[in-house]
Amino acid sequence: MRESTPTPQINVSKIPGGAGIAGALFAVISMLIFLIGIPLARYFLPAALVLGCAVALIIHSISREPTGKPWIMPDTKK
Repeated sequence: MRESTPTPQINVSKIPGGAGIAGALFAVISMLIFLIGIPLARYFLPAALVLGCAVALIIHSISREPTGKPWIMPDTKK
């Protein structure tokens, strides 16, 4: 078989999405595109949001370290 030329396609994993408002817009717009394109995904979004919030609350409630604890340890050498 002969080598065929690759077809030009958009690869979502190669599109950079930065932090801040640009990354948030990219995430929201991508989600809307998938929700419009795949109608079955509309049923999973509310369930995923509820499950994600529940997991976040469980992780937050079992955390043993205070939230304001410094993450850089002080130098104890003298």
